[in-house]
Amino acid sequence: MCFYRNAQGASGRDAARRLLSELLAHHPEHPWLLMVLGHVEQLSEPRAAEASYRRSALEFRRLQDAEGEVLAAINLRIILMNQKRIDEAREWTRRITEVARASGRPELNARALIVEANELAEVELDLGRAFRLLKRAEALVFPDGTDGLKKQCLSSLAVVSTNLGRLEEAADVYQRLVELAQRTREAPLEARVRVSQANLAITLHERRPEPGGRSRLLALAREALAASELAGSKSMEAMSLRIVADLLGPSPEERREAEQHLQRCLTLADELGKPERRIACLWTRAERFAASAPEAADRDAEEALRLAYAYADPQYLALALRARATVAFHTKSLPDALHHAERALDAVEALRSLQRDASSQAELFASWASDYHRLAGWMLEAGGVTGKTPALAPREALERTFQVSERLRARSLLDTLVAAQALSASGEEPGRRAARAEMQRRLVAVQRRLLESTLGAPEREAALNELRELEGNERDLRPAPRHGATEFATLEAVEQRLTPDEAMLAFLVGVDRDIYGDPAGGAWLLVVTREGSRAHRIPERTRLTPAVALFSGLLERRDGSEVGAAVALHAQLLGPALAALPAGVRRLLLVPDGPLYDLPFSALRERPDGPPLVARYELAVVPSASLWRYWREQPALSPGGEALVLADPERGTAAPVPRTPASERAGVFDEAAQLGALPEARREGRAVERLLQDTQVGPRLLVGREASERALKSARLDTVRVLHLATHAVVDAEAPERSALVLAPGAEEEDGILQPREIAELHLEGALVVLSSCQSASGAELPGEGVLSLARAFFEAGSRAVVASLWPLRDDEAAVLVERFYRHLTRGMSASAALRAAQLEAIEDGQSPAAWAGLVVLGDASLVALEPRAPTGARGTQVALGALTGLSALAAVILWRRRRRA
Repeated sequence: MCFYRNAQGASGRDAARRLLSELLAHHPEHPWLLMVLGHVEQLSEPRAAEASYRRSALEFRRLQDAEGEVLAAINLRIILMNQKRIDEAREWTRRITEVARASGRPELNARALIVEANELAEVELDLGRAFRLLKRAEALVFPDGTDGLKKQCLSSLAVVSTNLGRLEEAADVYQRLVELAQRTREAPLEARVRVSQANLAITLHERRPEPGGRSRLLALAREALAASELAGSKSMEAMSLRIVADLLGPSPEERREAEQHLQRCLTLADELGKPERRIACLWTRAERFAASAPEAADRDAEEALRLAYAYADPQYLALALRARATVAFHTKSLPDALHHAERALDAVEALRSLQRDASSQAELFASWASDYHRLAGWMLEAGGVTGKTPALAPREALERTFQVSERLRARSLLDTLVAAQALSASGEEPGRRAARAEMQRRLVAVQRRLLESTLGAPEREAALNELRELEGNERDLRPAPRHGATEFATLEAVEQRLTPDEAMLAFLVGVDRDIYGDPAGGAWLLVVTREGSRAHRIPERTRLTPAVALFSGLLERRDGSEVGAAVALHAQLLGPALAALPAGVRRLLLVPDGPLYDLPFSALRERPDGPPLVARYELAVVPSASLWRYWREQPALSPGGEALVLADPERGTAAPVPRTPASERAGVFDEAAQLGALPEARREGRAVERLLQDTQVGPRLLVGREASERALKSARLDTVRVLHLATHAVVDAEAPERSALVLAPGAEEEDGILQPREIAELHLEGALVVLSSCQSASGAELPGEGVLSLARAFFEAGSRAVVASLWPLRDDEAAVLVERFYRHLTRGMSASAALRAAQLEAIEDGQSPAAWAGLVVLGDASLVALEPRAPTGARGTQVALGALTGLSALAAVILWRRRRRA
């Protein structure tokens, strides 16, 4: 590489070429000399470099030198990609992969994986698969790979992680790259990473705003600029100048500095011939000066948009459209701004559709959730909700806002259900289906090893590495989700579908202003009833997030200290909305967003001495109005069938660990085999079996070793009307697909760890699922998509309603609450009515909300899963049950007031 280092300047480049030409005159087909010549030529003459790299690769192939051919081909491919000769580049990618695999050398396989991942990310825009390939490369490169290979791997992994929305992982990778650059004293790499870190910090702040964030981000941007100037990298200097200008404040001095930085940024972009740099500088200048120089800002925004269309990168196009909307908000009429913002969402969804698996779609989509919040708030402002002169008819504004809300929510789950394709075997090629089955078998074998308590640390680390690779391979083999069949529920359709006693409360929890001070949409509650709809302003996300966390923490204390927080949240979120509801509403369908996924709405109250919300209403949580409509349109469950109950599984390991009773249904993945027995769960299962004897559904109870994964998977689930699982759950927020319900294995080919990918293949036919397990409704939350919980996986499997918990349940309290729930369910009540009745009884007993508020109904609240055995007098029975529930609610309120006075 001495030739290459000496060739960085023009004079050194000429000298290096002369010397290499002399050497090649004596060794005309020496492949290493040809490749080094290509390195020197590519600094100024890419066409000449292409010829040298091609000759080098072909000569290495003749000599059967795998390393040389891979390295020469990688460099040739880079030149072809830069010249947009995509098909030729693809052919060389295939050749690189073929040679590397045949060599059996880990470092060559790593290089091939990196090349293949870059092609997927840059050409196919398949970020999910690119990420998985890079994780495989990372396992081959670390810890023993060369520094150069580590830099290549981490650089690609950081970019793909960022674009995919895996921001925390990207931050970790960038920090590793900084440390590597500093250790190897590579200033250009450090400059590039510093710039990327500043950009990433801005994105993280947009997702989780913090006080004083702008000044901290500006400091990071200035550090990136200093590093770029020190490294002499004009490309990184242009990028960091743009970021600094973007973050500078509104003072005259800072405005002048921003203007100078942006002019320098544009000059550098032109010198470098990089259209993407010019696009970004233009949209930043347009946004920065939209209020003070509207005509110039419009010109900049239009030029950025024109260049973005020509550049043909979906991500740059979405960003340019976002900027055009922001500028139009200041310079044009509000309807013009809405038009551009809607086009930006179209570009985002086009980018989403290019991802080949549902998880990658959801991860990428999360980074754009704020754009939906922004457009929703602007739309409501255009309708006059904020008090300004309406630019749209109020009803039109509400309808369009509702559509934006639906475009945001639970898209991957909706696509899965409507298309009935993702994670199902239908439509799969037999060979691919067999390969996936084999991959799942290998996954089970590795997880069985990880569940062995005697596994040593080195063996555990090796097994985890193998598990990560198998998980990636299994995901690559899944059928791609279909697109185009999904229709979102309209506001009018939901109003018509709701019954007179129902109201849907859809929350949009954004921020009032973004980091740059521009209007960001705010936070809203859309209330939909049979009689009409309206919008209410609620506190922004930065206020609600700590308030919900405080309330949840106080609930755990079980001392009544949560009452003040319950009243405050009720007033902020629900007060005006509930006061305006039609008098006959008795069921609330809650569509949460952001921090509200973790909020136990049932425990909120209007007054400190008043009853909780569940005393007034049945409550259910739905991921979106479109999913609610989908479930509501399904036919009623046919009478008869089976109720399958699995309770207190015994794993039956070869070297059993003493089973001691557990106080909570909890655990972590690595210790799943060590979880304690659940004696109350076994009693709960028997109680459920006894109560089901009086219904038209036949109960089947499996306990201990019979409560197995094999028994569940082999059951005729198409006839199951109720699936009840009283077992431990383990939740992995960092890797949601490893979360699981812990069962007995039941067969050698099972591990007893029932994970989301397996749950989704159970083929339930609208059954009610009851997860009497800890935190089965909680998990990692992806903006827009929602909570990646175990409950969600049962919806993918075909369930219409899931009863699950937000937090760990005490085994004895869970058993009593669930038994009460079934007592009402077996009388023909809907899922939400039965849970409300059970919770009212817990209130009458004086139990803390921590004992009952964590259990929630998700999905179709109206689902009636069970009918009493005696069919006669059914209508009168239902009326009597409704009256009985009403009397229970009244009794709970009276009892509550008496206790407060006491």
